[in-house]
Amino acid sequence: MKFNTVGIQYNQKSRSVNAQARLLMSQSRQKQQNRQKSMLHRAASEVGIDE
Repeated sequence: MKFNTVGIQYNQKSRSVNAQARLLMSQSRQKQQNRQKSMLHRAASEVGIDE
């Protein structure tokens, strides 16, 4: 029975780590997209086609 409890705790921690990793990846992707948008906006401003 103790082994099963350890297995359940491991699975819960593993799911938690996976969720944290997905969140970090999502945040990283969002930051990258924001950087790209900023660069595009800056480039558009320099050539006079910004909105």
